[in-house]
Amino acid sequence: MIAMLGLISCSEKDDPAPVTPPSPEEPETPTETPDTTTTSSNMLDLHVDGRYLVDANGKIINLHGYTQTYSPYFNNNAWSSGDVEGCLKYNKEMDDGLRAAGWKFNFVRLHMDPVWSDDASLTYVRFEGHERFSAKLFKQALENVFIPMAEYYIENGEYVVMRPPGVCPEELAPNDSYYEFLRKVWSIVSTHPKIQNNMKIMFELANEPVRFKGDNKALHDYFQGITDVIRANCNNVVWVPGTGYQSQYQAYAQYPIEGENIGYAVHCYPGWYGSPAEAQPGEFTVSLDGNEERFRQGWANQVGCVSEFAPIMVTEIDWAPAKYNIENGENKHLCTWGSSTTSAFGKPFKKIADESGNVSWLLFTTSHHRYVQFQNVAGHEGSYTFMNDPQACPWPIWHWFREYAEEK
Repeated sequence: MIAMLGLISCSEKDDPAPVTPPSPEEPETPTETPDTTTTSSNMLDLHVDGRYLVDANGKIINLHGYTQTYSPYFNNNAWSSGDVEGCLKYNKEMDDGLRAAGWKFNFVRLHMDPVWSDDASLTYVRFEGHERFSAKLFKQALENVFIPMAEYYIENGEYVVMRPPGVCPEELAPNDSYYEFLRKVWSIVSTHPKIQNNMKIMFELANEPVRFKGDNKALHDYFQGITDVIRANCNNVVWVPGTGYQSQYQAYAQYPIEGENIGYAVHCYPGWYGSPAEAQPGEFTVSLDGNEERFRQGWANQVGCVSEFAPIMVTEIDWAPAKYNIENGENKHLCTWGSSTTSAFGKPFKKIADESGNVSWLLFTTSHHRYVQFQNVAGHEGSYTFMNDPQACPWPIWHWFREYAEEK
């Protein structure tokens, strides 16, 4: 990911100008204020209506959540590999702890981590790759780990966005092995009776496509084919990724994914879309000059071209000043995947998302064990920590998500 951050910026891309499709016929825009307050007793089914995600009453719903994966590697080695009960116990405790700490999350991006579907008898190819995928092991994990966790989240008022195992290879091509892998995964998931047409569970089709070998129509056909597999079985909301590590959507502006309940899954990090970023090894710098207009224009060119007719879900975003993203002391592991400040990056992003009116988003970083210890006690200049520094993402997001939840 660190290497990836050095590859993308709005100014460095030589992308074709987006072609805006004819304005689709939209429903009458709902007049209610977006609602994010959900509990296990009042969660309504979700679907897509025009450019909005809405509930069964037609009310606009912009979700705000966090992400969880089920590999011990990303969870402090809190359980042994293959220990189902240990995995469930730890992750349920994490969810309980986040709510106890006052986090107002109403969805979880559930990564169906490949550690559970990896056939170690086959030759190793790449970390979190699809090359050793076992459908048999995946079905077992779906039944024993992923569905129980999804049910737990829903019981506690959190919608679920399932993500397939692992990450995309560096280049996708029509009808390649990854295409067949995704079709197999989503065929298994979309036919499970506990998931099929459960409108509290949604699907993010793939994680971070980088490049596609083909034109815009071929890219459309690739993810249309995967969507069609799902639509043959159920009508759950589908979130479609773009290329450029989920930052490029011009192809879909020209050739939108067809069918009902379609949205687009976006990633957003400091330095992307022309946003301000700090320098870190392997990263790049876009001056922290607070140039909101440059950020806004980059977003409009690369994402706004589809948010004009479909809802957006930002399934990865975080930030912190560069001083926290170092490997020493309490910061033994990266705090976030991108270096910037709330003033330069976080606030402009929130403003863009709020003004768009159809953007759901989450807190991505892998420091959940820290977040359960969050305390709403302000720090002071000179003694800030990652958790209470207003220029790092945890402090403002804790407060922003509470504000969203209180809106009626």
